[in-house]
Amino acid sequence: MKSFWKGHFLTFLLVAVDVVTFCLIWRLSWEARRALTGRTFSVPINPWENYAAALPKMLVVWVGLMAFFEHYHHRGRISSLNQIPNIVKAGLGLVVGSIAVAFLFKRYDLGRSVILLSSAGMTAYLYASRTTLRMVKEAFIARGHGLTRAVIIGAGPIGRAVASRIRHHPEVGYELVGFVDSDAALKGRSVEGARVLGLPSELVDLLLRHRVEEVFLAAPDMEANEKFNLITECEQARAHFNVVTNDLFQVISSQVKIDEIGDFAVIPLRQGRLTPFDALLKRLLDLVVAVPLAASTAPLMVVIAWLIRRDSPGPAIFIQERIGKDGRRFRMWKFRTMYIETPPYVPAPNDPSDPRITRVGRFLRQTSLDELPQLLNVIRGEMSLVGPRPEMPFIVDRYEPWQRRRLDVPQGITGLWQIAGRKRLPLHQNLEYDFYYIRNWSLLLDLTILLRTLPAVIFRSGAF
Repeated sequence: MKSFWKGHFLTFLLVAVDVVTFCLIWRLSWEARRALTGRTFSVPINPWENYAAALPKMLVVWVGLMAFFEHYHHRGRISSLNQIPNIVKAGLGLVVGSIAVAFLFKRYDLGRSVILLSSAGMTAYLYASRTTLRMVKEAFIARGHGLTRAVIIGAGPIGRAVASRIRHHPEVGYELVGFVDSDAALKGRSVEGARVLGLPSELVDLLLRHRVEEVFLAAPDMEANEKFNLITECEQARAHFNVVTNDLFQVISSQVKIDEIGDFAVIPLRQGRLTPFDALLKRLLDLVVAVPLAASTAPLMVVIAWLIRRDSPGPAIFIQERIGKDGRRFRMWKFRTMYIETPPYVPAPNDPSDPRITRVGRFLRQTSLDELPQLLNVIRGEMSLVGPRPEMPFIVDRYEPWQRRRLDVPQGITGLWQIAGRKRLPLHQNLEYDFYYIRNWSLLLDLTILLRTLPAVIFRSGAF
């Protein structure tokens, strides 16, 4: 029963039912429009053959929208509150998607009334079907079927309260496997009716051995570095990671979905990897912006190269090996801002008065004009406009496991830490900004960072 509620068969069944129902609603919408001819509408409707020919294209768009708005997603716990927004978004998407198909395939001459009627009908069906599915799931979960196997990190007061809630309220949907705690003396003991399985250092092995699907971090005093490593280890074991907190500020300042267990807020963390579709959108944005920007700034780059050569001996372009996405090495281009005698693989200057920086180089670094040649790296696909800053190999070699996650996305010219504080921030805080970016990526976030980079550059915020 558990595999049914979370497996591929349920997804296949939902898609099949949706497709059949969508076809039926499409036909009924056409029939309703035809029946109203002469009463509400004076113009007769086009023949059914036009609508039948457009149906396969409509289905692709409609089912794609259902998947995009997570109506085939079975992992998260669905409540009536977090279900309705997704249904409303999908309903609006159905209208926009249907109009887009009608516009792109004008030969079908689809009527707006049919599009609106069908979109309204499918939205109503979506609400009825998903509400019924949720209620059936809740009924089975309340009887102990289809529970998600969970582990709590931290056997302190918060962890025990969460365990008590899970044990006494099966409707929350979890089966408590046990605790993981840093106190070795607790290992093997029973806490709140559940056994302490082991130490955080054994987490991956414990999750795999006990087939754990969900992890709740209930250790508020744990150091940030250790928390980030645990998140990475949970992803290795394909377990979802949640932070349990009673900190109201953390909840209201978070931009992720909030759940609850008892009196505690639960903040689920998104998986931090781009889907193929996300990667395609990001690449298209890079090309749309980088190609015209590189072409329009080419004369400026020629002038900058001439000024560098006049200011100090040596080449105008500085080429350095950096680590890109998935740990691949590439040659990053910049305008040279330091004297040619400076060793290439040393920590970058963190002081505007650093004697290694040339006179022209100081201006280039303050205005970020030294980064312009990296537009070519973006066009070549070695970098992105937005992303974690590509680091030198010797820095990447010192990364903690969680810090290596910044290599899961294309490295960028600008990013969150550049617009938040730029070079005023120490390295470890930069990495935490990158970690947030990776886990919360969206096309809108990239666009926001690009727009906010402009004033940061113009006013030289934190650059040197």
